[in-house]
Amino acid sequence: MLKSVKVINYRCLRDVNVPLRPLTVLVGPNDSGKTTLLHAVDSIIRNADPNEITDHWECKTQNVIRIQAETNQGQLEIRQASPIREGLGLSHLFRLPSEGITTLCHGYSASEEAILPIGSAGERIAALLDYLLRRDRRRFTLVENQLRELIPGLVSIDIGTPSPQLRDIELVIENGIRIRAGLTSVGLRIMLFFVVLAYHPHPPHTILLEEPENGVHPKRLADVIRLLRDLTKGKYGGHAAQVILTTHSPYLLDSVRIEEDQVLVFHRNDDGSRDAKPVDAERLKDFLGEFMLGEIWYNESEAGLVAAQPT
Repeated sequence: MLKSVKVINYRCLRDVNVPLRPLTVLVGPNDSGKTTLLHAVDSIIRNADPNEITDHWECKTQNVIRIQAETNQGQLEIRQASPIREGLGLSHLFRLPSEGITTLCHGYSASEEAILPIGSAGERIAALLDYLLRRDRRRFTLVENQLRELIPGLVSIDIGTPSPQLRDIELVIENGIRIRAGLTSVGLRIMLFFVVLAYHPHPPHTILLEEPENGVHPKRLADVIRLLRDLTKGKYGGHAAQVILTTHSPYLLDSVRIEEDQVLVFHRNDDGSRDAKPVDAERLKDFLGEFMLGEIWYNESEAGLVAAQPT
C-alpha cells in the first residue's frame, strides 16, 4: 500500500508531498490538482514515465519530473525498477461517464479470465457478471443480494446474449418483467458498477476514481463509500485494495471518517502551482459533534478543513 506520495514538477504539482490511507478522498475547487495527483499515483505504480512537454511544470523540460512514494515495503521512485512495485499490484483509473456506463459488451476471452478487466469508463461489468454466473455462482448470488438491497423492486439479475459474442445485463423486477439495464437510469447503472467492483474476485490493488458521486442520489453516496471501504478491507475480493478518489460532493464527504480515512484539501497558488494538505482533525474535533464533515466543507469552504495559517 502507498503510505505517501511526493510529486515534483509534474503538470501543476510543483512540489506536493501528501500522506495516503487505504481510503483517501481529494477535495478542492475545479482545476486545483486533484486529477493530476491521481495520474501521478497511476504513473508511479505502472512506472509509466511522463514524457509529454505538457507533463513538465510550466511546460519546461528542465523542470525534471520526480514522483516518489513511501510504501509498506520501502521507498519507490518513477523510472526505478524495483520488486516493491510488483508488490503493489495493478492500478486502474476510473472515469464514469455522466451519461452512465454502458452495459452491453463482449464476453471475456480465455486470456482475460485471469484478470477479469473492467473498462476505465465502467464498461464490461456484464462480462464479469456472466463469468461469475458460470464460474462462481456463490459470488454472483452475493452480488444479486446486494443489488436487491439497493434497487427497489428488483427480483433478480440475468445475463442476456444479444449475439454469441455480446453480453448484456437484464433486470427482473416485479411480475417477472425484464428490463435491459442499459435502459435504466444513470444512477442505477453507476450503482451496478460499484457493486460489481466491490465483489470483483481480484480487483485492482489501487483504485483511482474521478467523482463517483456523478449521477448518484445523495442518500446513495453512503452506500458507495461503504462499498469502497469494503474494498479497502478485502471484504469480498481476494485482497484489500487502496482507493483514492476525487469529489465535489459534501454528501459524499459526510460518509468519510477522518479518524480512519484520509482527506486531502487542494488549493491553487498565485503562481499557478497547487498545494494539498490533510484535514486538521484536531481543529475539526469540536465541530464534528454538531456538524457533518461535508456540512463544514460546504459552509466554511476548503479553508475550514485545514489548519489556520499563522498570521
